[in-house]
Amino acid sequence: MPRVQECTHRELPEVIGLVDDAMRQGMDQTMLTDYPLVYQESNHPNIRVIKVDGRVVSVVPFLVRTVDVEDTSFSIGIISPTATAPEHRHRGYGLACLRSCLETMEEMGCDLSVLWTQIATFPFYQHGAFEPVRYQEWIYNCTREDGLRFRDHGDRIVRYDPSTGACPDRIRSMHQAEGYGVRRSRSEWEALLQLPLMHTLVAEEGGSATGYLIVSDAGNKPGLIEAGGSVQAVETLYSHALRKLPEGTQVQSYDPFTGSTAGRLLERKLPGRRQLTTKSMMIRINCPTAFLHKIRPGLERRMGSGRAEFSIRVTDAAEQISFRSTREGLILGRDRLKRHYELSRRELTSLVFGPHPVRGEETAGIETPLFPCYFPLWQLDQS
Repeated sequence: MPRVQECTHRELPEVIGLVDDAMRQGMDQTMLTDYPLVYQESNHPNIRVIKVDGRVVSVVPFLVRTVDVEDTSFSIGIISPTATAPEHRHRGYGLACLRSCLETMEEMGCDLSVLWTQIATFPFYQHGAFEPVRYQEWIYNCTREDGLRFRDHGDRIVRYDPSTGACPDRIRSMHQAEGYGVRRSRSEWEALLQLPLMHTLVAEEGGSATGYLIVSDAGNKPGLIEAGGSVQAVETLYSHALRKLPEGTQVQSYDPFTGSTAGRLLERKLPGRRQLTTKSMMIRINCPTAFLHKIRPGLERRMGSGRAEFSIRVTDAAEQISFRSTREGLILGRDRLKRHYELSRRELTSLVFGPHPVRGEETAGIETPLFPCYFPLWQLDQS
C-alpha cells in the first residue's frame, strides 16, 4: 500500500484534475472555485492523497468548522470531494486516505465528521464508522407564479457586488441572528459570496441593508439557498427573485429543521408545499463523550419533565457515558447504570441523530426524549 501524505501546493492541480474528472465532467464548474475554503493553501495539510508512480491517484480532503446552535458550539470536520482514479479503484486507497483524515480529526479533538453522499456509497463510508442519519432539512419547490404570493414591501433591491472590496458585515450579522450554523469569518464570507454561478440580492431601506437572499444556478447548490434579515425584507426578496424566473421553471428553497426566517415565511405562503430533502447526510461521532458534554444544555431542554437514567458503552471508542436526571438537571457521567447498552459508534450516531430512512426506525432499543438531535447546516457550508 503506498503511503498517505498531505497535499502540497505543487500537487493541487493534480488533485483538482482528479476530482473534476470524477464529479464535474460535462459541467461548466471546477472544484477549485466551487469549494475555495477546502482548497485554500492553509487547508492543504488536511487534503490527504496517495501517489503512484509520482501521480496523485486518490484524494480525501476535510475542512474543520465550528458549529453554533443557540448556546452550544462544537467542531466538525466536513469530508469534501473524494475521488480515486478509475484504474486504481478497489485497492483500498480511498479508505486509507479517509482513515488518515479521521485519525487527524480525532487528534485535533474534532467532535464530529460530516459528509453528504449518495445512498450507493454508504457502504464505503461505513467502513470508516460513518452512519447515514435522518434528513436534516425541508425543501420547497417554487415557481415564477409563486412570486405573486409574496408581498413586495417596497424595499430597494440591489445586487451585492464583491468587487467593491467592502466586507459584507451587515449580511454577516443578519445570518448570525438566525442563531445557528457554521461560524464564518470575514474572509470566509468574502470567499463564499463570490462562488461561481451565484449572486446575492440585498434589500435596503433608508440606505441600510434589511435582508439578503443568495440565488444560485450552480449544479452543486441550486436554488434560493440562504436568506436572512427582517421578515418583510425576506418576503420582498422572494417576491423579486421568483418573479424573475423564466416561465415554466422552478427552484428549490430550503428550511433546516431548526427553523429559519425564510422557512417560516415559506410555510405561511406555500402551505402544504413542504417536502423532505433527499440529500443524504452521514455522520461519525469522533469524540462521543466530549460531544455529548458540549450539547448537554440542548439535551437538558429536550428532556423537559421527562426522565433519563441509562448508560452507554461505545464499544469501538472505549468510552462510557451515563445519563441521569436530577433536581439540578441532566448529569452526564461515566457510571454503568442498571439500564445499560452496548453500542458501536455507528449505532450511537443513529440514536443521537435519528436513523436514515434506508435504515428503518432503528433506535438501539433506547426510548428517551433526549434524541434525536439536529444541527442542520446551510447549503453554503456543505462541501
